Amino acid sequence: MIPYVWSYGMGAESTAGILRMITDPAARPETIAPDFSNLVVVIAQTGDEWSTTGKLVQHYILPLLRRHNIRLVEVARRGPAKKDGVAVLQDTRQPYQLHLDGVYKLSRENRVTGTMPQLGGVRKCSQKAKGAPQDAWRATEFGDQLYIHAIGFNVNEYIRIMRDSAYSMGGQRIPTYPIYEWGWSRQDCLDYLYRKLGAVWSKSCCRHCPYAGNRSGWPEQLARFAALPTEAAQHIIDEYVCLALNPRSGLFGPGKSLITRLHRDRATEPITLAAARMKTMPWAIYRVRRLYYAPATAARSVDCVLRGGHRTVHTTLTEVSRLADITVTKNEEIAGAPVRDGDRDTHRRLWLRRPCDETYPTQEEFYTVAPAQARDKELDGFAVAWAEHTDEALAQLERRVDMAIVAVQHAVIDTQGGRGAA
Repeated sequence: MIPYVWSYGMGAESTAGILRMITDPAARPETIAPDFSNLVVVIAQTGDEWSTTGKLVQHYILPLLRRHNIRLVEVARRGPAKKDGVAVLQDTRQPYQLHLDGVYKLSRENRVTGTMPQLGGVRKCSQKAKGAPQDAWRATEFGDQLYIHAIGFNVNEYIRIMRDSAYSMGGQRIPTYPIYEWGWSRQDCLDYLYRKLGAVWSKSCCRHCPYAGNRSGWPEQLARFAALPTEAAQHIIDEYVCLALNPRSGLFGPGKSLITRLHRDRATEPITLAAARMKTMPWAIYRVRRLYYAPATAARSVDCVLRGGHRTVHTTLTEVSRLADITVTKNEEIAGAPVRDGDRDTHRRLWLRRPCDETYPTQEEFYTVAPAQARDKELDGFAVAWAEHTDEALAQLERRVDMAIVAVQHAVIDTQGGRGAA
């Protein structure tokens, strides 16, 4: 029989599907061998799954796979690029544990770029961290061989099914959608799991997933942030850095940050833990420039101009402001955010130019401080394009700030040298 591959996302739909196919012969397609010898359950680990989901799978599903000698393959991407390849974390018919940390976490990629997953458009993060590693593994494992590929889309996900069914992997992939074919909704799957296992199945999602924070999903996500502060804290730090580099980049949209939502709902322990961690981290003064060619379409440059402790960089930005005679701003309205109930921009910024939404191209340039997580990054050709659009007024401001930064850098070096001599 040809291989029957189940992409297992560890959520309610895919779990209900596996459980029913294994335990109910009437629901099992004839394309699965009676001894399950051709069934392969494949999991792609993003590295940021909540531990509660992993515990459910390890307690209820792994024993079931062991009992029936069903093959489990667990994969993860090795790096940010496709050329980095895929790691096989385990390939066994007797699985006892999962490897939720993966190899190259999705959050790590966001961290070094100073970004967070964003709402809107296709879910690129999911395709990158889940779809692509599984696609790569199947291509290597099966080559030109035909195989059936089952995905647990529910009855309300027809658009996702239409999009997915067009993807043939060169003609050898035969897609199938059992949950949809049964006419089951997500709630049907949750009810089935509760009847069969007595378990309330947690939603499978990354801790920093913006889609999990929608109106219906937020109560569950909030409970996890409150119950698992050590897992949540790093993502709060990540959003803090992201907001410093772009005040419009709240996890749930412009002016809709995770930090504010947690404050609002009194889940403050992870915020307190994140704040304590940040005080011990190296910080940086970042220079951020954007050249907008259209609304929400920009080339970006991020440069770390000075590193130091938390207090040092804040004091230094204040001194740069004084020397350059440019006021540092804070608690301003965020462009594109809700007029009411939206966040304020709480990050300290030394603005050289604010964008003009009425004329394009338009420029944005400021200095700010945040934990030194984001790496310097600038697209090829950015410097030339920036220079072409920079007028003399902006150029003068840039020279004043450059001179101020050089002065404070020398002062920091002299201070450190004096301490060393002492």
